[in-house]
Amino acid sequence: MSDKKEFNAYDDSADIKENRGYVPLWFSVLFYGSIIIGTVYGLSYHFIYDWSQKKEYAAEVESYQKEKPAEATALAVELSVDGTNPLRGDKVAIAEGEKTFKNACAACHGMTATGVVGPNLVDKDWLHGNTDKALYTVIMEGVTAENAKQKPYKGPMLAHKASLGAKKVLEVMAWLAEINPSFKAK
Repeated sequence: MSDKKEFNAYDDSADIKENRGYVPLWFSVLFYGSIIIGTVYGLSYHFIYDWSQKKEYAAEVESYQKEKPAEATALAVELSVDGTNPLRGDKVAIAEGEKTFKNACAACHGMTATGVVGPNLVDKDWLHGNTDKALYTVIMEGVTAENAKQKPYKGPMLAHKASLGAKKVLEVMAWLAEINPSFKAK
């Protein structure tokens, strides 16, 4: 009971004061100054200096292409005009394709491409075509449930356009062409 009296006595003392009714001047200056500086900075950065994310990205790509032209060209690998894989027979691409297949595709197609959930890729039966152009489309765009020809149906194939990209897909296709002669260029 004595503790309560001491607390009340301390609390009721005239020494404790609470300032109410105004915000300190230094805080108001700091607060409104930050808003003004932020607004001026944002407007000047985007409108006066004409900065944009698209322009910055284009400048970075151009800089990279000037600095490393061989690597920039290698990233732009696509199917040839006639629909064939330009990496067929390239030993480096085949080795990279095997690594990529074992890392990204083996979960569904098996480590030796004999099929697990996905179909067998080393036999002569090709469900969606056995040419470079057909397989490239299947890998890049995927196979939806409506377009699946696998019996019994085990699920759709995901599109690998974003996850692998064209170069890695063409490397995987070069490896598949190496291990399965029924996979044709045209």
